[in-house]
Amino acid sequence: SQLQIIYLSLFLGLLLVVVSGCVINVTPQNLIYQSPNVEKLDLTHFQGKAFKDGISVAVKPVTVTGVRGNQIRGVQALYHGAKANIVFFGGNASTINKSASKLHRLGSIPANIIWFDYPGAGISDKPKDMNPEYMLQDALAIYDFAVDKLRNDKPMLVHGVELGTAVATHIALQRKPDGLVLEGPVVNLTQLIYDNSPGWTAWLTRYKLSDSLKSVDNAYQVGSYKGPLLLIVGEKDRKTPPKYSEILYRVSPSDNKNLVVVEGAEHNNVLTSPIAVEAYQAFIKSL
Repeated sequence: SQLQIIYLSLFLGLLLVVVSGCVINVTPQNLIYQSPNVEKLDLTHFQGKAFKDGISVAVKPVTVTGVRGNQIRGVQALYHGAKANIVFFGGNASTINKSASKLHRLGSIPANIIWFDYPGAGISDKPKDMNPEYMLQDALAIYDFAVDKLRNDKPMLVHGVELGTAVATHIALQRKPDGLVLEGPVVNLTQLIYDNSPGWTAWLTRYKLSDSLKSVDNAYQVGSYKGPLLLIVGEKDRKTPPKYSEILYRVSPSDNKNLVVVEGAEHNNVLTSPIAVEAYQAFIKSL
């Protein structure tokens, strides 16, 4: 999978620049996926899927200017009969062009979706640096944009996947949406990196995270969030396994929380399960 490739590349590439002994420095530049070039939006597969399913949807490109002046680009998808609004933050290397089918799966709940590619990934411009603090500020701007554009009486949800769950929980604490959905969430980056590195490296390698990455702590964020929470994870997810979601469920102080482990599902196909969709629909009804 792309996530495994990123972590394997991180390990192999950084072996060449080990600073002392077998310590590998992990920085935003070598962890956060960046596309080689800015892509053009291509929704051919998405539109074909919507047509095949006979679902009415209006899609248009949207743009927000980031705090560094770079253009962050995404899509707004308005579905007929939508029951909620979802601001979506994908996983590392999960761009709109590559993962448009996920957009359709969320929309078929049905829900309106706003999804932006991260700075430097997919259709978004590359920023001057990969400062996570700026990326979080950009994410807040995206959420504010979505609230302004999707003015209606439907619940506003923030949905994060994998590394995107750290972005989603940050927004949930800062903006207090009607609900938070974490799909295949991480707990912290240290555990994520070690769990996704080749097993034979554990005895000879130590990873040292930059200060900006050390601060990514979903357990703390979720433990501070009291709003409605839905956790969804695949039973066979090997990248962000169910044990991560179980930890976050336990630390959550929410009175409206649910953990759904989808039988047989892996990292990238959770929302293809009727169980996950039904849990999502029930969550929306509970708001």
